[in-house]
Amino acid sequence: MGGLTTMKPDEIVLNQEQFNTLKEIYVERLVDNMSTKDLVNYVMDDIGKWVDKLTYAEAMIEFHEYWEEYFTDTIDEVLEIHPNV
Repeated sequence: MGGLTTMKPDEIVLNQEQFNTLKEIYVERLVDNMSTKDLVNYVMDDIGKWVDKLTYAEAMIEFHEYWEEYFTDTIDEVLEIHPNV
């Protein structure tokens, strides 16, 4: 299989199982080579994008389910930072 190294990516044809395995190896190695800071930034960005797609009502339900009994305290914290004028 040494000849594959000289082939261009668009010349290599993998079946679905092989392609799935290649994707898994890529993701595993990409993540393994990320620093903790890079991983944290990636996750924060990904979750931020997900939250931004939620409607107000959906987001409030998510926040309430996450914070449970601390939800009201967190709302109070937000209102301290940005009081109603």
